[in-house]
Amino acid sequence: MFKRLVDIEGFRLAAEDGEIGHVTDVYFEDDAWVVRYLVVATGSWLFGKKVLVSPNSIEAIRWEKKCIKVSLTTEQVRQSPDIDTDRPISRQQEAEYHLYYNFPPYWGGVALWGRYDQPGAEAEPEEAKAAEQVRDYGAQWDSHLRSAREVRGYRVVAVDGQVGHLDNLLLDPDRWAIRYLVVSTGKALKKHEVLFMPKLVDRIIWAEATVKVNASKHLIEAAPEYEHAHEIDREHEETLFAHYSTHPYWDDEG
Repeated sequence: MFKRLVDIEGFRLAAEDGEIGHVTDVYFEDDAWVVRYLVVATGSWLFGKKVLVSPNSIEAIRWEKKCIKVSLTTEQVRQSPDIDTDRPISRQQEAEYHLYYNFPPYWGGVALWGRYDQPGAEAEPEEAKAAEQVRDYGAQWDSHLRSAREVRGYRVVAVDGQVGHLDNLLLDPDRWAIRYLVVSTGKALKKHEVLFMPKLVDRIIWAEATVKVNASKHLIEAAPEYEHAHEIDREHEETLFAHYSTHPYWDDEG
């Protein structure tokens, strides 16, 4: 079952020995379209500091209670590398974070999580060594982390002009992959939303608050309408991919 990223905001983070805080934002990687971190406001126990929590540490999500259980202690979070979440996060900072928690680095592999299809693994010695090299000698590429909260509302521009704006992102909570963009194409009081695939996004122009996509306005507007109250099943997904004439993500990932 897919979840809207906006719905995770406000969820409580429960550590093994207490509460960490609540989710204020989500950072996703804008080339792989995978959620890499939750941004968590800690509250008074850590002087309101915001910290990053990786899906690697998530044990369970209790959607009805709006609570995320993580396999961390409050002391681990207190001693974690200090990362200013209000500024761009470098790959060196990410490497230090992964080394601290012994998480395998997600970059450099062919799967969604480096060598793994899902988060939750512990780093092997060679993976830790690779992260150490990035931390000590600098990254060979820039981080592609972006704020999900920021991108909502961006203009969506097709090959032949603006088609609407980005309303939300749909998450596969098992793999923490973003499967669909929710595009609002409605005018004024008429709400009309459709789904679009990340693989058909050409690029995000952050300075212009724009998402450029490789499709025509007509193709996007004619896509099956998205209704949040209705669950998206595999048949609906197959219809979507057939509409956009592209192969589905489950063929790419195996």
